[in-house]
Amino acid sequence: MENKKEISELRQDPVSRDWVIISTGRSKRPDSFKVSKNIHEETPISLCPFEDPKSHGNEIIKSYSSGIKVVNNKFPIIKGNICNSEKRYGPYLIKDSAGYHEVVIFKDHKKSFAEMDIKSVFEIVSVYYDRYNELKNKECANYILIIHNHGREAGASVSHPHSQILAIPFIPSDISRSLSGSAIYKIERKRCVHCDIIEWELKEKKRIIFENDNFVALMPYVPRFSYEIRIFPKNHLVFFEEANNLELKDFAEALRVSLAKIFYGLGNPSYNFFIHTPPTDAEHDYNFYHWHLEINPRIAIWGGFELGTGGEVINTDPDEAAEFLRNIKV
Repeated sequence: MENKKEISELRQDPVSRDWVIISTGRSKRPDSFKVSKNIHEETPISLCPFEDPKSHGNEIIKSYSSGIKVVNNKFPIIKGNICNSEKRYGPYLIKDSAGYHEVVIFKDHKKSFAEMDIKSVFEIVSVYYDRYNELKNKECANYILIIHNHGREAGASVSHPHSQILAIPFIPSDISRSLSGSAIYKIERKRCVHCDIIEWELKEKKRIIFENDNFVALMPYVPRFSYEIRIFPKNHLVFFEEANNLELKDFAEALRVSLAKIFYGLGNPSYNFFIHTPPTDAEHDYNFYHWHLEINPRIAIWGGFELGTGGEVINTDPDEAAEFLRNIKV
């Protein structure tokens, strides 16, 4: 029987206007957790595609003195360099897949962020910064997303710690909503909404779990996940890629402490984190925005209400959750 052709394209929902990536080639990627119920089962070093990435057919883009390697994803969500091709299929708008999908491979086969020292986390954050500034000048890189999946339930198909960086030719719907809401708040109140949130939270102190000179880690008053943490620069910084070296060091400390508190306080749950920063389009003024990182522990399963409404039911009061994690020693 003839093999079904792989599809790699962007499709837009005509109602929500959200873009979806159809990437059937991803189904061929390895999955070390396929038959395991252990969310943190380790991929044996002998089978790990990231222990010696070149021997497993991974194209190494850059190696760092820290031992971190960046490779092109063998099973990319998106790739290609034709950015503006559009066609219609009935009521649907379709574009060719275009963009870049890189994997940031950590040096240690076993250590997660929570088990690293601050220097090691800073080295990883510095790689994020370096690759972001490289990718933002590429064709089709309208938006750059930095993500990290920890554990099977968060989508980590290989246990060797790694992050992913994607440069994509459209603005994701969640980012669009975040930008739109921030812009409306600025019009209505003449202030940055994130700056107001940070100022209020620093005054109340109830939901702060960590702070240093330049960053604060807090549990949002209106979370989307139980034990969700957001890490903000205290000063109004619009773009992640404009952070200086001292700010990146303080960011690394806030990230490491936050993930260690989740690791030890909640028994090492699966989680995702991602950086929200404005699009790469320099022609627009995004001064109303404030870059940040969101950590979403995967300790609950969405049911019919959440899926049917897009709204979340949070089972843990953020004030109580913050107090609990604040008291976890790391």
